[in-house]
Amino acid sequence: MPRIAKLAVTSVPVLSLGRDLIERMWELYSGHYDHVRRDTFDADLFEKERVFLGRDSGSGELVGFSTATVYWHHGSGGKIGVCFSGDTIIRPEYWGQRALHRAFALWLLGWKLRHPRVPLYWFLICHGYRTYLSMVRYFPDHWPHFERGLPGPMRALIDSLGRERFNGSWNAERGVVRFGPEQPVLRATVAPFTRAVLDLPEIQFFVAANPGYAEGDELAMIGRVNLAFARGLVRKFLSRGRMARGAPRTIGQPAAVSRQ
Repeated sequence: MPRIAKLAVTSVPVLSLGRDLIERMWELYSGHYDHVRRDTFDADLFEKERVFLGRDSGSGELVGFSTATVYWHHGSGGKIGVCFSGDTIIRPEYWGQRALHRAFALWLLGWKLRHPRVPLYWFLICHGYRTYLSMVRYFPDHWPHFERGLPGPMRALIDSLGRERFNGSWNAERGVVRFGPEQPVLRATVAPFTRAVLDLPEIQFFVAANPGYAEGDELAMIGRVNLAFARGLVRKFLSRGRMARGAPRTIGQPAAVSRQ
């Protein structure tokens, strides 16, 4: 009976990474994306403060990673904390597992506990539906919302973050980031938009809001780290534990596989 691939995730400072590990990260990333450059990859990596390394729990082989940083943003509503995540990929054999989501979420909650009075948001840009669904399913309060739309204050915050970070690549009217005709794009064979995926109301909203997703246009979103987020995490992780004890896990369910 073949061994079930299991993901183990550790979180380390970006500056602690060795040259060989960075090379393996680049090989993994460039094997799943088109129109990528090594200098851009390195710049994105070292702009971040944290890297979440996903390894096979048996062999220790690197099979995925994500990067993130938290910075201060001063807007019309005062000072807030903003988590911005970078390049992300997980090999398909490890889709459906929550180790990466758990590590990322606990890191966010740790920051929030150290700054309880400061609002904290995850600022996400994505053209892949799996990362979009991670925002939708883990953050009860996120915008734009496929049912509740985008209220004025949240639109203004997304626009402020987009202008600050992306300058001329930011399209305020559409709420998307477009880096140019040769922008990075997830290979079509990695996470295709199947009919079952397109039947989801969340995905129908995503496609309508970001019709250029296939060319790599990135929809900008924010999710608030608050009590509803923490409660949802507890429910998800407890239910997952009960499922793991009661029945075999199904391989191949959606996971975060996109450029964020």
